[in-house]
Amino acid sequence: MRVVFLNRGLALAFLGCVLLALTDAWGQLRPLPVMPGARSYESRSLQFTVIGAMPGTALGPPSQSLILTNHVQMDPTLLVIVCERVKSELLQLLGSSDPWAGRILITVQGDALPTEAVNVQAQWSPGRWNYRLVVPGQLERPQLVRVLTRVLLLEIANRENPSQRVAEIPLWLEEGLATHLLATCGDDLVPEMRTMISETRLTYPDAFAATREILRGRAPTSLADLTMVRSNDMEPEAWERFRRSSQLLVAELLNLPDGKPAMRQFLRQLPTYLNSQLAFERAYAADFATLLEAEKWWAVVWMNFASRERHMRLSQDRSLGQLDEILAAPIAVRRGTNAVPGRKDLPLRELIANTDFAQHQPAVMQAAAQLQLLQHHTPIELTRLIGDYREALLVYLKRRTGLSAKSSSPSADAKLATKDVIAKLDLLDVIRTDFERVDSAVLAQPQPSE
Repeated sequence: MRVVFLNRGLALAFLGCVLLALTDAWGQLRPLPVMPGARSYESRSLQFTVIGAMPGTALGPPSQSLILTNHVQMDPTLLVIVCERVKSELLQLLGSSDPWAGRILITVQGDALPTEAVNVQAQWSPGRWNYRLVVPGQLERPQLVRVLTRVLLLEIANRENPSQRVAEIPLWLEEGLATHLLATCGDDLVPEMRTMISETRLTYPDAFAATREILRGRAPTSLADLTMVRSNDMEPEAWERFRRSSQLLVAELLNLPDGKPAMRQFLRQLPTYLNSQLAFERAYAADFATLLEAEKWWAVVWMNFASRERHMRLSQDRSLGQLDEILAAPIAVRRGTNAVPGRKDLPLRELIANTDFAQHQPAVMQAAAQLQLLQHHTPIELTRLIGDYREALLVYLKRRTGLSAKSSSPSADAKLATKDVIAKLDLLDVIRTDFERVDSAVLAQPQPSE
């Protein structure tokens, strides 16, 4: 068995905290707590095991009254829930399922200082990689999300890695995804650990509010410089610029036509290359023929982002009107046997449900492209809704065009794909109706007299 330490000093931090026995044929981690009063807790998917003592005990996390400002308590009974929550949101962001292969063991060392680095240890056993880390009794929320994102990306990257050389996750990818998860999910991602209370968000948040503020007026950071950063050992201001630039890069890469599959391919390629830029070039070959083209694309992304402010976007009423137009696809219809074909607006949902794929495929492709353009100019509150419409159409197109000889029952698979996209569109239509009602109610309110 070979152990790879991703951070120095992990052996000392881990000494005396937990004893692991790899005894079964599958090489799964079997935690044996050696701390008095410590217990192990398994997450819903069984991928995470958290070991620790109860808060307020000698070896457990500090009691809630001793938790520092902006820190969360590492109660092991609740930490397993947060692990699954972060994993679920990350997988959704990547458009990935959850065929996990590696176990993740987390030990809560209650008396450890929250300023100490949280290290991840990757451990190779025949057939799989497993992971373990030690967390202090309290952590800042961004730090917890960051370390969970790191270990989850390692697990994803190493699923198909048969070698004994662990993948190296680029810092821009790790930090960009963690920052974007926090920005899009807010406190829902890591709620207050004692009560599991989080703020209910009635509208979609502006995921780039802080990023826009920090990057305003800044000269663009080249893609090469951004992807070459390997350490967070920099001044706080420079680190914040790096974090926010990484978030923008990750979000824009995911927003490419095949952004999510390309990102997953990039992760799978990482164990193959010592230089992550080579893995990036191969995974995004369909979008960028060379790294120079990727650099030009990034310069355009930065320029567009820097020049686009919240107040420069379309009004919500106008955005909803354009969304309605996109979702009502014009088609050619005959009103009689010898009549000249005319055009008729038919909801895209009805077009998909009642015409052959060859007939409605161009309209669906056009709608997906128009939704992407609208998403960049609509109010922040509507960006996720429009993105969900576009994602539903892209998934449908991929399923229908990918049937061919790969499917044993193309007709049944086509019906299932159609049924799924219609159900998704119906759900999004309900959300869209709610936005329209709220917008109508606001417009109907009497205006104050001057």
